This record gives sequence, C-alpha cells and structure tokens, in this order.
Amino acid sequence: MEKLIMYIPILLLISSVTTGLLSKRLSNVHAGIISSSLVFVSLILSLFICFNIFSEESNILYDDFYQWISIDSLSIGMGFLIDKLSAMMTVVVLLISFLVHVYSIGYMRDEKDFKRFFSYIGLFTFSMILLVISNNLIQLFIGWEGVGLVSYLLIGFFYKKESAIKANLKAFLINRIGDMFFIIGIIMVFTLLDSFDYKTIFLNLEAFDIDKLDYIYGFSYLDIACFFLFIGAMAKSAQIPLHVWLPDSMEGPTPISALIHAATMVTAGIFMVARLSPIYNFADVTTDFILIIGALTALFIGVIAIFENDIKKVIAYSTISQLGYMVAALGINAYTVSFFHLYTHAFFKALLFLCAGSVIMSLHHKQDITKMGGLREKLPITFYCFLIGTLCIIGFPFTSGFFSKDLILEVMLYENTNISFFAYSLLLLGALVTTVYSLRLIFIVFYGNYRGGDLNKIHEESYVILTPLIILSFLSLVSGFAIKTFVDLPIFMFGIKDIHYEGLIPFITHGILSPASVTLIIGFLIAKYLYLDNKKISLLSSKFSVMISNFIKTKYKFDEFFLSCSDFMKSISYHAATKFDIKIIDSFVVNGLPRRINRLSSFFRSISSGYLYHYAFLIVFSLVVIFGIILARVL
Repeated sequence: MEKLIMYIPILLLISSVTTGLLSKRLSNVHAGIISSSLVFVSLILSLFICFNIFSEESNILYDDFYQWISIDSLSIGMGFLIDKLSAMMTVVVLLISFLVHVYSIGYMRDEKDFKRFFSYIGLFTFSMILLVISNNLIQLFIGWEGVGLVSYLLIGFFYKKESAIKANLKAFLINRIGDMFFIIGIIMVFTLLDSFDYKTIFLNLEAFDIDKLDYIYGFSYLDIACFFLFIGAMAKSAQIPLHVWLPDSMEGPTPISALIHAATMVTAGIFMVARLSPIYNFADVTTDFILIIGALTALFIGVIAIFENDIKKVIAYSTISQLGYMVAALGINAYTVSFFHLYTHAFFKALLFLCAGSVIMSLHHKQDITKMGGLREKLPITFYCFLIGTLCIIGFPFTSGFFSKDLILEVMLYENTNISFFAYSLLLLGALVTTVYSLRLIFIVFYGNYRGGDLNKIHEESYVILTPLIILSFLSLVSGFAIKTFVDLPIFMFGIKDIHYEGLIPFITHGILSPASVTLIIGFLIAKYLYLDNKKISLLSSKFSVMISNFIKTKYKFDEFFLSCSDFMKSISYHAATKFDIKIIDSFVVNGLPRRINRLSSFFRSISSGYLYHYAFLIVFSLVVIFGIILARVL
C-alpha cells in the first residue's frame, strides 16, 4: 500500500515533465491523452487507497521514504501521512484535476502553447498532492510554495496580455505577504514542540500543559503561532483583506480557474488548518479571529458578485464567499464540517467554472454577461448543468450544497455563544446574497433575449467539453448524501467534535424548515423580480443606495488600500535611503570613518618629528599625567 502512495506524485511529475520536455515530439492530442491518462491512473490508485483506509476503523499510513536533513535532534524527511482526511482530499484533488485535464483537451485545442499548459497543470496537481500527503511542516511548505509558483505561471499563461502579467504579479505579491507569516508560524511551532513532524507534534500535544505557556502581550505563544499560520491561509484561501488577487486570477485560462477554485490552491489554506486542528484546539483567541474573518468574507465578498458583470469573476467572488463559510466553520473547531463543504464545493464550483467556459467558447470568448441572454435553447446541456451547479451553491434541498452549507449553519447555531451567533447571522445573510447573485447570473445569461448579435451562430461544444460537465453535475447532486461520513470523520488519531446530527431524514426535514430555506425563497423572489422580470425597486434608486452600490463596485477599495500602503512604504524607503543611508551610513560610517582616521593619522604624523628628545618628553609627560590621575583617586 505504501508503494502505491508513492506512485501518485511520481506519475503526476512524469506527466508534467513528459509534456514539458517532449513538447516538440508530441502532438497536442498525444500530449493531452498522456497527461490525462497519468492523472487518471493516479486517481484510481487514490481511490484504492481511500477504500483501504475507510475499510478499517483506525487505519493510518505513515512513513518517511527519504531522510533529507538530520542534524542532532533536527530531523526533516520527505514522507506521507494518509488518514481519512488526506485520503479523501487526495481523491477530490485528482478527480477534479482529471476532469479538468479532459476538458482542457477541447478548450485549449487552438492554443499554440497547449503542451506548456498541460505541463503546468500536471505540476500544479503534483504540488497540491505533495501538500496533502505531507507528514511534516517542511514538506507541507514545499507543496504550499509549489502551488503558489505554478498558479503564478498559469494566471500569467497568456503572457503577452498586460492584464495577465499584472494579475499573476498581484497574486504572487499578496501570497508573499501570507507566506512570510506562514514561515514565522512554522518556526514558532518548531521552537515550542521541538519538531516539524506531524506525528511528533501531535504526540507532544498530549503531554502539553496550556497553563505553562509563555504569554506575549496577553496572548499565548501557541495562539500567536496559530495566528501567523492562519495569515498564510488567509492569503492562500483569499480571505479579507488578502482576497484581492483571486478575482484577477481569472486572466488565466478557464480550466485552470476551475482547478484553482475547486480543488487546489484556495483549498490549501482550509486543508492546512484542518490538518493542524489538534494545535488550533489550544488557540481560542485565534479561532475567534478565524470565525469573524470567515463570516465577514462570506457576506461582504458575496455582495460584490451582485454588481459584477464578468461571468468568471462572478463565480470567483462566489468562491471567496464559500471559502468564508469553510473558514467560519474552522473558527468553531468544526474542522470536518468545513471539510465537508470543501468536498461538495469542489464539485459544484468546478461545474460552474467549466460551464462558464463552455458559454465563453460558444460566444467566441465573450465574458460580459450584459451581452448575453437567451442561451437556454442554444446551449441546453450547458444550461441544465449550470442550473444544477446553481441549485447546489444556493443550497436547494437535496443538492450537495444543501447538506454542507446547512450543516455549517446548524453547527454554528448550536455553538451557543455570542460570537458564534453573530457569525451565524452574517452567514445567514450570506446565504441570501448567494441566492441573489447566483440566480442573477443564470437569469441574465440563459433567459431573456440575446444581446450579443447573431444568436444562430451559437451552438454547444464537443463532448470532450460536455462530458466533464455531465459527470460533475451527477457528483454535485449526490455528494451531499455522504454527510454521515464527514460527521464521523476523525483527523489523524484524534476524536471528532460533538455535532448535533440525528440522521439523514431528520436533517433534511430540519433543513427544509430552517431559516436558510427562508433566505432561499426571499433570494429567489428578489432575483426574479430584478433580473427575470426586469423590474425596478424605487428604494435602490435613492442617493444613499446609489452611493452604497458605487462603493461596493469599487470592491470596498481594498485595491486602493494596498496601493496606499505600497506608497507609504515607498515613501519610508525613500526617506530611509536619503536620510539614513546617505547621511548616516554613507557620510558618517562608510566615507566618514576613513576621513576621521585619515585626520587622526595626519595629526600623529605631524607630531612625529624623528628627534629622540621629543619622544623622551612625550614619555615623561605621559607618566606625569598617569601619576596625577592616580594621586587624584587616592587623595
């Protein structure tokens, strides 16, 4: 079994290297088939391993296959930790990656850099798998940086577009902010628990006395370490205020948007916190912070999607909002509940992005939804698949989103604290907003009249494009019924959070009668009134409403905030360079010190006459001074 685990990243690396280095010898079709086949074999192996892990109650596979660094007590290896959490995550990543590979054969067929694209997504999947199966923080960080690097390459895939270059640079810089804190957090965990290895860290926690922790400005050392680790997750999983890179990442090809948003880069932060959940259980202040950040992100970033007209960016903002739900669940230590939403979200978010890609291809790469409409009859398969994805994301009863999102809301409500109730209120409003922007998108794109020219030229794409949509539609509908698996899902050797779950039928009944269903109905009525019936609400035309909507359209001026911070730092750097560097370092130290030494040497040179009686006089004078000082101290 251990050897099978090793084959998964090796096959993915072979996929990337083969399509990259043999690009001149392989045709596009052959490159696509080879790459997709290797990912498919990896998927089959992961399914076999997952079934094996779930077949036994406490089956965990753990091993170091390579000792990288060994200095005294410091030991860093490369290995794997496969428990139920990482086994399921591996299956999700590889399944989405395989479907994206197949989809990309059709979507990227006319691109001259077809093979470069497949080389990148193979390396992207490899990096994510390396992160997921890691058994230590250093290997986790290598995979973490790997997905960051390849996302930079993929977002800027169309490197001749200025907007693409700006977008990948923005993603790179924002993630560097997060990674700086992430590294500090890793070092703090090592200094506290004497290891980078998960197993050693978790075992050390069992003998851990929280009362003996050092405190810094009223916060425990462990709280600060977890906080810094979460800053890294905020950047990677696009949480306020480090979310600004993700909408711009839509400059990359649509298939990679699906892979980034559904199963790889943005889910890395969620997985990291879930993997390190035994540590976060001791960090009460940090988890409260995580809860608030997640709830705020879920609501306020979702609102932006209502005012966005780029079809891919609407879905991108919805990703950030849904990630907010996952982060909020992490904030109440409901790690498996968060992971359940990650699991269901992977299928319907990949479905929505790939459906958007099908629409974009059919419209010759137009992305402005105000120039769409009436596509329901021309793109029937895409429409029904998009409809399924939309029903899932709004939490329509019996879809996967209904189970995972309602479970988060229920667990949040049963937490029964002031801060959790506040977060629950924000998430409930977020559910209303989700319904409005999701139905707005489907009403504008598929209903009404076509606003983009000749409707007769529009047709469905090939089955290479449509087959992944159909598979994802099925998975989006049925994946939520695995709720019991996630309610009982342990992380490593630790137990599960006590979740109020009485069975599938009671949960469905309660979910249908819950406040979330009320928000669903209200959201549908609002979206239908505004975007299907095209009616106006007079309240929205008031000066105050217009002012608010204009502010929202600026994305709450987060970009301007970061630019202001950049200008501030540049001004500090300028003053440091001109005042401190030139006037102190250069004038006083680098150039000033030699000048003073030269003056001193000139003085001594001037008093060195070469006459013996001059030197005798100086010796006698020095002795007189010394004796004078001694006498002064004695008397």
